[in-house]
Amino acid sequence: MFSRLRTFFGKYFFKKELSKVTQYHKMINLEEAKRIGILYAFDDVPMYNVVSDFVSQLQQKHKEVKALGFVRNKNLISRFLPKLSYDFFSKKDINWFFIPIHSKVKDFIGKEFDILIDLSLQDTFPLKYISGLSRAFCRVGKYSEENTDYYDLLFEVNSSLPLNDYIKQITHYLTVINHDTSVNH
Repeated sequence: MFSRLRTFFGKYFFKKELSKVTQYHKMINLEEAKRIGILYAFDDVPMYNVVSDFVSQLQQKHKEVKALGFVRNKNLISRFLPKLSYDFFSKKDINWFFIPIHSKVKDFIGKEFDILIDLSLQDTFPLKYISGLSRAFCRVGKYSEENTDYYDLLFEVNSSLPLNDYIKQITHYLTVINHDTSVNH
C-alpha cells in the first residue's frame, strides 16, 4: 500500500516533467545510428555480462555507446566500478518517489542519443523515468500499455525470455527498420 502511494506520486511528478519537455522522435536504423544509450536493470553478474557483450558488439561497429545500469542487489554495487562506457545507480540513488536523482542519471538524460534501448524485461519505474525524459530520438523498450507514452518502438516479450534473445530481437528489428520515418511530438 505504502509503495503504491510512493509510485503514484512518482508517476505524477514524472508526467509533470514530461509535459515540460519537447521531443523530436525519429526512427533510426541501427546501422546508421552513431550514439546509442543502453538502460538495464540487473541483479546478478551473468546479466551484466550479457549487456557488456552487447555493448562491445556495438562498439566494434564504431558506435558511441553509453550504458546505465540500475543495480537492484546492493551486494553487487561494490563489484562494478564505473568505466568509460558504463555508469551505475542503485536504490540509494532514487528519492522517496522512486525518481532517480544521481548526477550520472541526469547526465545520461541530457545526452542526445540516436537510439536509446531499455533492456529491462520487467517494468522498472526509474528506467521508464530516464527513457521518458531522455533526449534520444528513438526510444526502444518492452511493450506495456503504459509504456506507449515513453517509447517509440515497443517489443512484446515475456519476462522469462532470456536477455540474449531479447537483444537479438531488438537488433534484428532496428537493423531492418525504415530509417526515413520520422514523427514530431
